[in-house]
Amino acid sequence: MTTRSVDWPHYHLWTDALHARRLAQDAANEWDRGAYVRWTVNLAWTAFETACESLVGPEAHLGNRFKGNLDEALDRCGFERPNWGSGLWQEVTKVYERRKSFTHAIQDQTTLFPDRTVADDAIRLLRLATKDMYGRVGRAEPKWVEDDDDIYDPSGPGFHMYAIATVISPGGDVPDAVRIAVVLTADGKEHVIRSEPPGTDPEPLIEELLASTRMAISAVRIYQSDELIREDLVNMRGNPL
Repeated sequence: MTTRSVDWPHYHLWTDALHARRLAQDAANEWDRGAYVRWTVNLAWTAFETACESLVGPEAHLGNRFKGNLDEALDRCGFERPNWGSGLWQEVTKVYERRKSFTHAIQDQTTLFPDRTVADDAIRLLRLATKDMYGRVGRAEPKWVEDDDDIYDPSGPGFHMYAIATVISPGGDVPDAVRIAVVLTADGKEHVIRSEPPGTDPEPLIEELLASTRMAISAVRIYQSDELIREDLVNMRGNPL
């Protein structure tokens, strides 16, 4: 439906990486920071790699020898190889090598305590590389790759209160108004957030809502007068499975 509805495996992994990056930013000590930075790099890379495989075919098995395997897969598909010697893809290679150093080739203890900027760089560079790959094969880039914000976890620290306001547009205060409501994961209750004039197309408003929300929601409901005319279930981090 929108950027915030986690309906693709790649996006699920991407939201994991965004969540890990936030934990790295908020970490109180270098031990936690190191763990969350390493987690961010690994998850962001996995989201990127699986997205690449979806474009060139799972038979490419990009994991080992990523650079060579991706070049060969792009050759088979008739697409241009990236330039690994400079610019973005040279930086992507550095992310790949850092990921390997975290998981396969630890040289010394200091490797395990990377700075928070390592997580930021991994998200930024792999977002750009994902968009480059989709453009390279002539596909529209996915909405999820633009997401750069972790959804608040209603069960986590710092989520103690929230306020819900209803926006009533001109002409939206009549009995047959179009009303948009959400079900918050935090309390399981329905909250009306917009009331619009009769005949309003709710789709753009739903798209805007789900792309910008900072709280996990499990459903969006549309009412005409008091009649439920549409319900969209939403997959977000923090929702019960």
